[in-house]
Amino acid sequence: MNNYNCPENFLKEDERCEYKVSTKLKKIWAVEIDLYQKFAEVCDKYNIKYFAWAGTLLGAIRHKGFIPWDDDFDIGLLREDYEKLIKIAPKELKHPYFLQNMYSDKKYFCAYSRFRNSETTGAIVGTDTPDYNNGIYIDIFVLDGKPEDEKELKRWYKKRDYVSFLINHFESNFKYSHGFKKLLHYVIKGFVKIFFSYDRLCKKYNKIVQKYNNKCNCVGLMTHSYDFIHKYYCTKESLEQIVSVPFEYTKINIPKNYDEPLRNMYGSYMEFPPISKRGIWHNGQLIFDPDTPYKEFLSRK
Repeated sequence: MNNYNCPENFLKEDERCEYKVSTKLKKIWAVEIDLYQKFAEVCDKYNIKYFAWAGTLLGAIRHKGFIPWDDDFDIGLLREDYEKLIKIAPKELKHPYFLQNMYSDKKYFCAYSRFRNSETTGAIVGTDTPDYNNGIYIDIFVLDGKPEDEKELKRWYKKRDYVSFLINHFESNFKYSHGFKKLLHYVIKGFVKIFFSYDRLCKKYNKIVQKYNNKCNCVGLMTHSYDFIHKYYCTKESLEQIVSVPFEYTKINIPKNYDEPLRNMYGSYMEFPPISKRGIWHNGQLIFDPDTPYKEFLSRK
């Protein structure tokens, strides 16, 4: 083993599915697997149900590991388990591990959670600032009830988006290159702070996204964009049984009935995309440095 807590040969560059996987990408994967293993250890201790979701679930089934051209790691929890995790995280997750969400890191509003390694860098271009945690992360998604009626969903989404807009202007995390946009942001920020408190807005937001819990048979990413809500969902029954499957040099939890959510998300999910579309998922969106703490890395910019 090494500083990445992985087998030494795992870090070697190789080729998978006609795609070259670099040593740097392997290091990023190793950091994310370590984050998953720590996360799983805490969840198992407190009987919290969790499962691979989105691209990680697809990778587990189609590749028995990461999708070769992917650079992230996604976990899903139902709301009850997610809230339980939020409560125990401060006690159980110590440096360099950090569970980032709307409560633990107010400088960066995130409607779900990101579990980060503070001794690495995984900064989002455009909001990369040492003011909030920018370590490499795995996404911890929370799944809430999803209504079937399209008109109702659209009305709900507009209300949710309005509250999200207000929260996102509560703290100054945006890098506006144009003077008018920067001025407008500070005007909105001033207005929001006069009439609202951050905690009040977060409470309102969480109430909105949980509106359909215990009312609908489907659950999905109700904290995400409209397109994501329509694709990244499944029935509650699909998540009842969880099994462990091989993933790179470890094992991860997945829904036993993985076919339903994968078909909703990706259609014919066992088919590979054309070679021309096999590029790093967050290329140009994230700055990665698995060997440098984010505060040190961003101080050089």
